[in-house]
Amino acid sequence: MTSREEFIKKLRETFKIEASEGIAEMTSNLMELENDQSGERKAGLIESTFRTAHSLKGAARSVNFTEIETICQALEGVFSGLKHQTLQLHAKLFDLFHTTIDLLADLLALSGTELDDRLIERVNENIMYLNQAEEGELELGTSTIEIPTEIPIEIQQLKNEKSAPQAQVKALADVQKPEATERIEPSKTIPSKSDNTIRISIEKLDSLLTHSEEMLVMKQTFNHFGIGFKNVFNKIELMNHELSATLPLIHAIQNQKENSIVPDAADGCESILKSVVHFFEWSTSMVKNIEADLDRMRKLAIQEEYSSGLKIEALLDEVKKIISIPFSTILDGYPKAVRDLSKDQGKMVSIEIKGSELEIDRRILDELRIPLLHLMRNSIDHGIEFPTERVQKNKSETGKIQITVDRLENNRVKIVFSDDGAGVNIEKVSLKLLKHEKNSGREQTTVDEKMVLNSLFNSGFSTSEMITDISGRGLGLSIVKEKIEQLGGTIQIVNHEGKGIEFVIEIPLSLVTFRGVYLKAGEREFVLPTSKIERVLRIEKSAVKNIENKATIPYLDGFIPLVHLTDVLEMPGKENENQCVMVVVLGITNNPIGFAVDEILDEEMVLVKKFNTQLKRVRNIEGATVMGAGKVIPILNVADLLKSALKVNSHLVKQSSELKVKNSILVVEDSITSRMLLKTILESAGYKVFTAIDGIDGYTKLKEEPVDLVVSDVDMPRMNGLDMTAKIRSDKTLMNIPVVLVTSLSKREDRERGLEVGANGYIVKSNFDQSNLLEVIEKLIGN
Repeated sequence: MTSREEFIKKLRETFKIEASEGIAEMTSNLMELENDQSGERKAGLIESTFRTAHSLKGAARSVNFTEIETICQALEGVFSGLKHQTLQLHAKLFDLFHTTIDLLADLLALSGTELDDRLIERVNENIMYLNQAEEGELELGTSTIEIPTEIPIEIQQLKNEKSAPQAQVKALADVQKPEATERIEPSKTIPSKSDNTIRISIEKLDSLLTHSEEMLVMKQTFNHFGIGFKNVFNKIELMNHELSATLPLIHAIQNQKENSIVPDAADGCESILKSVVHFFEWSTSMVKNIEADLDRMRKLAIQEEYSSGLKIEALLDEVKKIISIPFSTILDGYPKAVRDLSKDQGKMVSIEIKGSELEIDRRILDELRIPLLHLMRNSIDHGIEFPTERVQKNKSETGKIQITVDRLENNRVKIVFSDDGAGVNIEKVSLKLLKHEKNSGREQTTVDEKMVLNSLFNSGFSTSEMITDISGRGLGLSIVKEKIEQLGGTIQIVNHEGKGIEFVIEIPLSLVTFRGVYLKAGEREFVLPTSKIERVLRIEKSAVKNIENKATIPYLDGFIPLVHLTDVLEMPGKENENQCVMVVVLGITNNPIGFAVDEILDEEMVLVKKFNTQLKRVRNIEGATVMGAGKVIPILNVADLLKSALKVNSHLVKQSSELKVKNSILVVEDSITSRMLLKTILESAGYKVFTAIDGIDGYTKLKEEPVDLVVSDVDMPRMNGLDMTAKIRSDKTLMNIPVVLVTSLSKREDRERGLEVGANGYIVKSNFDQSNLLEVIEKLIGN
C-alpha cells in the first residue's frame, strides 16, 4: 500500500466517525421537528440539519464517497427550501427524510466495498424523491409517489437474532425471492476500525496524565526499598563472615577442654574466649541495627501501602472515566427506532429518556443495546394498545415509553424501562403457564403472580396469540435476561395491570472489579459475585429432606432444591463429617437454588481477568482473578450454575422426553416446488408429513386423518388458507389443531386477518428460513 493510499484509508476512517455523528445529529433534529413543527426551535433545527448535510457532502467528496455526497447534496436542497420557506413540512416529507437517513447509515456501513444492484437502485430512487421534494412535487395527498419504508437496522438485528439457523436445509426464500425493498443486514456489513474507538476529552486526558505522573513517586519509593534491603543484606553478609571466622575459635576451645592436661591450655582458652565474647557482643549490636533498619522499612511500607493504594485507586478511576461514555450514546437513536417501529405497527408511541448523561463503561453499553431494543419492541408489540383501544380506556391516543437511568451507591446503575400500556394480564398468563407446564410434563395446579412474571423470561414462553416473523416465539425477554445476567446484573418486573409495566434493571458501572465471596468446594477455591448471592446459610444435615427424590432444604415459607457445587461443576467432592452444611442461595429473580459448599473463606474486591479468544465461553465459569501470591481462582457464572443445577435435578425427565416421537404435519400449498421444499424441511427435522394442493384438499384430508399441525399457504385456488383455517376452527373435531400460515402477504392487515380466523402462526416468506418455521412448530406442538 502506497503512502497516499494509507493516507486516504486513515482519512476515510476519520470521515466515518464524523459522518456517524452527523447522521445522529440529523436524526435527533428530525425527531424534534416532527414532534413539534411549530416550536420556537423550528428554524434553528432546520438550519442545523441544513449545515450538517452541507458539511457531510463536502467531507464525502474529499474521500470519494460519491453516493453519500450526491444524497447529501439533494437533501441539502430540500432543507434550503425549508429554510427559505418555499417548502413546508408534512408527514410524507418526514418519511422521506427518515428513509434518507437509513440509507446514509447503510452506505456508511458498506463504504469501501462494492455496492450491489439493489442498493444502487435505492440510492437512485432516494435522490429522485429528494429532487421532486425540492421542486414541491412531493405534496401530502396529491403525490402518487410511494416512499419506500425501511426497517431500522436495530429492529432488523432483533429479527435476525430470532432466526438463527437450526437445520441444514435450503430456505424457502431461495425459491421465491421477495420483490419488496430489503434492508442491509448488519451481519453483511464490514466492521470499521472506528467501531473500536472512542473520543476522549482533553480534561480526562490531563487528569489521567497527572495521576500517571504520581506513579513516578511510587517508583522512587520502591527504589528506596531496594537500597534499604541491599543494606540489610550487606550487614547480614558481614555477620556471616564474622561468624565464619569465629566458629574455628569455638572448636579450638572445645579441643583444649578435651586436652586439658596439656600445659598452658588455660591461658590459650582464655584468649579464645575473649574473641568469642567480643563477636557475640558485636553481633548483638548488629542485630539491633538490622532490626532498626527493618522497622523503618516496615513503617515506610505501611505508609506507602496506604499512599500508593489511594494513587492506584485514583488512577483506576480515571481510566474507568476514559472508557466510560454517556448512556445517550445508545439511547439517542431510540426515538427514531420507536417512531419507525410504532408506525409499522399502526400505533402512536412517544419516548422519554431521563438521566442519559450518566457515564458507564462502554463495554457494558455495547452489551445493553440489544436488551433495551428488545424491551422497546416488546412494549410496542405487546404492551401499548392501538389508538382506538387506548381512547376506549380513557388513555391518550399516544402511548408512552420511559427510560430512567440512575446511579446507585454501590457502584451500580439502575435502569427503569416502563410503558403505559396494558401491562400483564395475570389471569390470562397463568392459564397459559399452567398449560405450558402440563405440555412439558410438569403438573401444576396453581401459580402466584411472582411465578407468572418470572415465567415471561423463560425461553419459548410467550403471551402473544400469534407467532409472526418478529414476535410470539418467547425469545425476546429470555435474551434480555441472559444478556443482563452476563453483565453481572439483575432484572425484575413490576406489573401494573391495565396501566403498564416496568422492567427494573441493575448493572455494574464497570466490568473491571466487583465484590466477591471466596469459597471452597472439594479441593478448589472459587469466587461468586456478592450481588448474585441471596443468602448464606448454615443448615443442619437433619434439615435436608428428600422430596420426589430430590434434596431440598427449608427456605423462607417453603422448600428449595439443594445441590452440591462439586456435582454441578462435575468435579470430585469430599466427605463432609460436620453436622452442618454451608449453603449459598442463588437466584434473585428466579426460583432460588441452594448450593452446598465446603467452606466460606472471605469477601473482598475482585479484579476480573477475562478469558482470551481460545476460551471465550467456558460453561459455569465467567473468568478468573489472580491473588497476590499469583494464585489463579475461577469466577463462577451464576446464570450458568442455575441452569446446570436444574439439569442435575431433572436429567431423568430429560432422558424420557428425548424418547418422544415427532408429530405429524399437513402441508397445504398449491405450488409443487414450495410444497416439496416444505415437505423436505419438515421430514429432515423428523416429522411425518402429508401434503395437499389447496384448502379443499387439505380440509378433506384432515377429516380423513387428523394431524398434529397444519402448515398452509394463504393465496390458493378453490379455497385459500384463511378460509380453510376458519373452517378448521368451526369443526369440533379439528378446532384444536394448530395452523401456521406461510405467505408472501406481509401487511399488518393480512396478519390481523390471520389472527381473526384463528391462525396460531404467521410467517412472511420474505423473512422466512427453515429455522423460523421449525421454531414455531417446536413451540406449538412441543417437539
